[in-house]
Amino acid sequence: MYKVFYNLLAGFCMGLAEITPGISGATIAGIFNVYKDFLASLSSFNPQLLMKGFRQLIANLNLSFMVPLLIGMTVAIVLAANVINYLIVGFLYELKVFLSLLMVFAVVKNLFFDHEFKEIKNFFLSFFVGVLIASLVAFTLVTLDFSNSFLLIVAGFLGFSAFIMPGISGSLVFLMLGAYQLIISAIVTLDILALLPVLLGMLLSFLLLPKAIVERFEENSERTIMFFSGLIFGSIPAVWLHLHA
Repeated sequence: MYKVFYNLLAGFCMGLAEITPGISGATIAGIFNVYKDFLASLSSFNPQLLMKGFRQLIANLNLSFMVPLLIGMTVAIVLAANVINYLIVGFLYELKVFLSLLMVFAVVKNLFFDHEFKEIKNFFLSFFVGVLIASLVAFTLVTLDFSNSFLLIVAGFLGFSAFIMPGISGSLVFLMLGAYQLIISAIVTLDILALLPVLLGMLLSFLLLPKAIVERFEENSERTIMFFSGLIFGSIPAVWLHLHA
């Protein structure tokens, strides 16, 4: 029973982190020491393991772990979406200040608390590339039309890919693209039809990328963290440009 409540709490905190730009749900999973189990469950959907049969799939899914984790995440995402929507309507300026400070904290944490300076000092170019890309997206004159289902699928794909990577949140990707507020509103109103393309994109990422993404991350962890930190820092203008009452 303790493990069930622990996994519920871990999932709840992961959900809160993932709905808030700048905080990585995967990082929270690492803090709760559930990241490897979470990734292993996601990876059990690869074709080779699926061919071993339904019983083996259920064993690999580790449902006693995943069910409370996913319940906690779902509850947190729905509750937090309602809070964020309320703040957008009534306290937009204060929310923008809070999110901006939170993103600065995430960058400082990534660069100076989670790593020694000597480990990351050679990768500042990656940081500035991340800042440049995020800034270009934030200040772009091209406005993406997210009434287009294909763009929502792409957003969902990128958002879930970011979700399983320590250091960046899926909601930050949505914010950079300009889809964050639309997705928050759809969650608040439980507009499943509006969320379907996003969920489809997430499903595609879920089926195709977890193992490959994490292997790439582990091979280049310092460079990747620096790049993601640059994305977070460079996305601060997106908070002020893309969130509207």
